[in-house]
Amino acid sequence: MTDAISPEDMPRPMGRVGSAYGLSGYAKIASYTQIPESLFEYSPWYVKDAREGDQDWREVKLEDYRPYGKGFIAKFCGYDSPESVRALAGKEIGIRRSSLPQAAEGELYLADLVGCEVIGLGGVMLGKVLRIWDHGASPVMEVSPSDHPATGRAENRLIPYVAGPIVKAVDLEAKTIRVEWGEDY
Repeated sequence: MTDAISPEDMPRPMGRVGSAYGLSGYAKIASYTQIPESLFEYSPWYVKDAREGDQDWREVKLEDYRPYGKGFIAKFCGYDSPESVRALAGKEIGIRRSSLPQAAEGELYLADLVGCEVIGLGGVMLGKVLRIWDHGASPVMEVSPSDHPATGRAENRLIPYVAGPIVKAVDLEAKTIRVEWGEDY
């Protein structure tokens, strides 16, 4: 649990633990950072299931890591067998906001968009950013309509994060994102 961490400093998703690797408790790691190996420069790491709330992060200690194929494998302290490390499989890896360097002028961390209200065409509230998927040509915001059932949409919507044509403005202070996106898209 992360009882002593302020809401502003809650860990931001920066990677994911994959399946167990080998017999000594290593796990495959997917890094969401722009330079994948930079994930290992940050400490401490926190993990949680993607479906859990922001308060459910728990700290894990990294013992070792090394490149493996196009990604990495890592060993966590106290996880010494494939069976034990399977408990971490699929969990998000988070880094506290205070552990990250300041974003350059005019830039932002995509993870800072999580929790922002998304406002579409005509000022319609489309929901809140639940998570960011960054696995292709452009990042995608997963927006949960749960706070705005009036839109009549029950499932999450995926909105590409493309500054200019789709994302018109981001105000991290107000926690809002204005998009060129209709509620019926």
